[in-house]
Amino acid sequence: MNELKNFSSKDFIDQIKILQEIENKKVHDAIPDLFELCKESDPLDPAVFVAQNSLRSLLLENEEQTVKGLLFDDITIKNISLQVCCQKKCPPAAPVLLTLFSDLVSDPSPELTSGHPRYSEAFKILSALSLIQAPETLELFRQYIGHNDSLIASLAVKTIGIFKDAQSIDALCRIIKESEADDRYEECDMVVASAIDALAVIDTDKAVSFLAAHIHHRNPIARRIIHEALTKLGPETIPFIAPFILNDDTDLQIMAASLLGDMGDHNGAKFLADAVDKGRIDHPNVRFVVYEALGKIPSPKSLACLTEALSEQDPGLLIAVMASLNHQINPGVMEKIKALIQNKGDQGARLIQAVVASKALNVFEALYDDETIAGAMINAIGRSNNTGIMGAFSTRLKSMGGERPQSDAVKISSGFSNQAKKKILIVDDSKSMLLFYHSVTSDMGMMSKAAENGRLALDILEKDHAFDLILTDLNMPVMTGIELTRKVRANALMNNIPIVMVTTESDLSQLQLAKKAGATDFIKKPFTADQLQNKINKIL
Repeated sequence: MNELKNFSSKDFIDQIKILQEIENKKVHDAIPDLFELCKESDPLDPAVFVAQNSLRSLLLENEEQTVKGLLFDDITIKNISLQVCCQKKCPPAAPVLLTLFSDLVSDPSPELTSGHPRYSEAFKILSALSLIQAPETLELFRQYIGHNDSLIASLAVKTIGIFKDAQSIDALCRIIKESEADDRYEECDMVVASAIDALAVIDTDKAVSFLAAHIHHRNPIARRIIHEALTKLGPETIPFIAPFILNDDTDLQIMAASLLGDMGDHNGAKFLADAVDKGRIDHPNVRFVVYEALGKIPSPKSLACLTEALSEQDPGLLIAVMASLNHQINPGVMEKIKALIQNKGDQGARLIQAVVASKALNVFEALYDDETIAGAMINAIGRSNNTGIMGAFSTRLKSMGGERPQSDAVKISSGFSNQAKKKILIVDDSKSMLLFYHSVTSDMGMMSKAAENGRLALDILEKDHAFDLILTDLNMPVMTGIELTRKVRANALMNNIPIVMVTTESDLSQLQLAKKAGATDFIKKPFTADQLQNKINKIL
């Protein structure tokens, strides 16, 4: 067109004015000339850069010319057109892109991997097709699910998920199943992660059932991704997960109970409470997770089950019970707790200690009107010598008003002795376990800092790596204990900190994974406060 005639002979200011006018007035007739201008000009010429942006702007509103641009031999024109296809998700471009891709991979050159001479160009086209999501491209992505190149395979798997292609479920399941083989389970590659996500997106009974059956995948990272996927899908997955509560495998029971708690649905609480009523929850590790899960699902079933659990004698289990009851205060339950404490037996003392160790502030306030019980709780708080516990209860007392609470708040604060010599980082997604660890380490005269997953723990360590010990759970959301251990060992500023891995796992392969990651020692649940103290003392 006339505006672009003798474009190269004009000065830079006039060139910019011409291009801006074409772009502002949306002169689509100028696209063919812009193709030629961008193709023939010096790519280092600043006017050419502006011309490319003008061309891109016009192509965003012209699918026909965008498709024509894909057929240019010039790589610059082809790339601009491809970028526009991705941005606009241009369906008419799909047949052309399929043909271009076929031409790239049909010659006798090597298989399409990173060593292929046209790998980059082919991958760009595949990526564009993945974004466009035209139905005619589905068969191509099915073919590449099992490709040897992980980038291509994971892209294909992800796209299959976007298409919600039920026909590919078996292939996706096979990818995840094979990743548990003895020679593969130590790593969770991007293809496996993508396959898990794809099954969750497809979201048929068959897909969800498979994911539920692999909540105890041999790789902790794959397991975490499966848990996150099922939790995101929500209550619809409960019928597939709940049966594992009745399984003889304690690992599966723990995983299922934890997932049901995270979903927070009343049907999950019903399954958990029924399993307890039927006597199917006999392992202390499973009971702990069940009690904690019921605390996340306020319901009559949860409350009844937790009330019965007040008879537990294990301090750790009582912490889980009390922490859960703290979220659903009920006058009748509070009266039962009072009666148990007033009996002045060993169980009463255990309950008082559980109120304190779990920082059950709501339970504390409900019991505080009984002066005898209040005095026992205040004494137990003072004996804890834990800044977190003492500070929390002192603050609650001050907010209650009245002379007695204010006096008790002062008594708590004045009794603290800051003589801690060792500092421990405790990492666990279970708040009840964190409370238990705080209680144990406080009794040992140590300071403890808590994180609810490996990522948060790493954030703490990057700001302050002066810890004498890291005590971490193996299975956690966001970042597992094994992932955390690997990152700690890879950092020269903190790689000498001893790491104790806490686990419920019965599978020895998980301990081997932790050992390879750099764990110093292990402690397997269930364990008593004395056993944990012995383990810490042994290392420190």
